[in-house]
Amino acid sequence: SSESPPASPFITEISGIAIMLLVFSMIPTFNLDLTMATPNKFKSDGDDVPALPPPPPLPEVAGEEEDDFSTTLERLRNEVLLAKSITEESAREKSLLDALKNCRKCLEDAEEAKVVATRRVAAAKEVYENAAQALSGYTPLNSRIPGSGNSSNKRAKVEKMPRVSVAQLAEDASYPTNPLYLPPRYTQGGSMDEGLVANFRDSFLRQLTGGAVQSATDLDSFVPPPTNANLKSKAQLKEWIYIAEHWATGADGLDAGQFRAKHKTWYSRMKPVTYKLGRRTGIHIRETEDGKKYLCRHSKDGTKSIVYLEIGQVFDALFEMHVMELGHRGRDATKNLADERYANLPDAQIRAFLDTCPQCAARRTARAFS
Repeated sequence: SSESPPASPFITEISGIAIMLLVFSMIPTFNLDLTMATPNKFKSDGDDVPALPPPPPLPEVAGEEEDDFSTTLERLRNEVLLAKSITEESAREKSLLDALKNCRKCLEDAEEAKVVATRRVAAAKEVYENAAQALSGYTPLNSRIPGSGNSSNKRAKVEKMPRVSVAQLAEDASYPTNPLYLPPRYTQGGSMDEGLVANFRDSFLRQLTGGAVQSATDLDSFVPPPTNANLKSKAQLKEWIYIAEHWATGADGLDAGQFRAKHKTWYSRMKPVTYKLGRRTGIHIRETEDGKKYLCRHSKDGTKSIVYLEIGQVFDALFEMHVMELGHRGRDATKNLADERYANLPDAQIRAFLDTCPQCAARRTARAFS
């Protein structure tokens, strides 16, 4: 058999072109089939499948006040960062000082808003309780017959104080009249001579102040941190007495409202008494017969005034109780007696005193080797 002649190059090229034209002619039909399906429905055996339900709505954004506060905080952060990036020292300090003032203003505004919100919550709670009591057949206090059952007696104890001005409340306030415990200065006692007591005092002050005071002679120049409400110098207590004295009247050219706004941080920490029954820990001023004024607060049961001690009196007060009266008894006995007399002797100060007491240390050493 003879072999067939090979195809010419021209016929091969024509065949390739024909195949390409055939492929391109099929493309529009293919695209048409793809676009027949709608975005919300799909064909499946002639049945329509519904589209997915719409997504749930987004949660509501915070109120305008919250947005403004967030914007202010962001602006203050940027202001501080910008001030820190300044290389020239004087310009950097000035910018940081301006930023600090703005941050302080923002903090004061936030604290004021917190006070207002607290008052609103208290007022709303009172209205709600009145409505709930009326709905349940609650008998008003002024309509009750005294002694008509246990329920009336218990409710009568929670009668709210009348709404009058702060100045009037302070004017009408009455405080306990018990004698104040003002410790004398001890140089010896409890079988300890002057040298031993002096060393004891210095060791206690070193531990109490973390080494900032090495001996009793350093106390005059030592200023306790303002954030430590239980450790105060004589000058700091004098300032607190001045604030408490003028809380209802104002001072320094400021009316009562401006004076309280200036010292609102002190108020939030100390809670001065403004009602004749007082608060269990309410701050008030007691004046002794010699004309000296002392900062006091109520005892836990609310029946006595207990005095705030300045740092120079702490050792003598603890020495009188632990050594002279209790005969070196333990922490609990000393703490219980301290709570009956003084306003600012926490556990940490009592532990420091017991740890540095030479007789207690000797007794602990003897027990360890027995």
